[in-house]
Amino acid sequence: MFCCLNVLPVPLQICMGLCLQDVTEEDKRAKTHSSRIERDLCDDARSELNVVKLLILGAAESGKSTLIKQMKIIHSHGFSKHELISFKPAVLDNLLTSMKFVLRGMGTLRINLANKKNKTHARSILSSDQCLGEDQELLPFVAHAFWALWSDQGVRAATARGYEFDLNDSALYFFENMSRIIAPNYVPTATDVLRVRVRTCGIIETQFQVDEMVFRMYDVGAQRSEKRKWLSCFDCVQAVVFVVALSSYDMPTMDDLSTKRLQESLELFTSICTNTVFTNTSLILFMNKTDLFWEKIQYSGRHLRFYHPSYKGADGDVDAAARHITAMFVACNSSPDRPVYHHFTTATDTTNIQVVFQVVVDQIVRENLASVPLL
Repeated sequence: MFCCLNVLPVPLQICMGLCLQDVTEEDKRAKTHSSRIERDLCDDARSELNVVKLLILGAAESGKSTLIKQMKIIHSHGFSKHELISFKPAVLDNLLTSMKFVLRGMGTLRINLANKKNKTHARSILSSDQCLGEDQELLPFVAHAFWALWSDQGVRAATARGYEFDLNDSALYFFENMSRIIAPNYVPTATDVLRVRVRTCGIIETQFQVDEMVFRMYDVGAQRSEKRKWLSCFDCVQAVVFVVALSSYDMPTMDDLSTKRLQESLELFTSICTNTVFTNTSLILFMNKTDLFWEKIQYSGRHLRFYHPSYKGADGDVDAAARHITAMFVACNSSPDRPVYHHFTTATDTTNIQVVFQVVVDQIVRENLASVPLL
């Protein structure tokens, strides 16, 4: 093969032979490395075929992040003690924020403190930017103020009417568990973590396994101005799980007091239904916060017909009201070949979410089987 080398001087023959040998060995190593990369890429591609990708969408405070936490509790061995402790600052900050909200709401409702001595505690809470010391423990004066204020009948009366000034959903839970939360060396429970509100920024990916199926959930923060940018990134998802807060029918958005949260949610879901990115994607509605919805319809006097005149059912009929709101969302889908599945959920109820998500898994399996040709 290299007979032409024989006509060259011996030193040059040796040099050329060594060079050719070096190039050959380098080529072999490069080819081996390239084959390894190709094999890894093929393995990754095969693994991705077994991954079910779900995009979790919904308006702000609909319960998306709570749903993601439930998946960790149900399918990923829950939270470690270190992870639970990491939520402590957020829980105590939620408690502080909620108490401030109630104190300001008392002014709106014209409710006075039952004990005038608590005015000092109210001022200390309203002027506090944080409630933790350098040792990450609750400041003593804040703990004392919390306890005194929650013992005040005026504060409790205002909290009971929290829906009139849009008190957050978890406030009452944290108030009722205050003695445990403000105790020294407090460690949050899994239920505390489900209840705590931490604003989602960016895109959070969560992966877990159910039976033989691997699920990858994408939780997208409610960045209203960024929707067009991130929607195109999810053209490969098998399903969109859209979370709706049923109880938000009478509540304004945080950015625009003239717009109700349910209307914002309807507009967002319409944009999902009409987006070509999701033409072949399953649509699943989680009609969430059914517990709060039931209480509001039954006891608040804030009847659905006051905010949605198209509702013609009885004022206290929770089922009829829930079905009416669900129908409003289903009507956003103009494609007759793509059904919109819906489920009624309470994201803070682990048992409820476990049952509902198993139904969702079964639906996805059936749709995947239907899409596979027999021949």
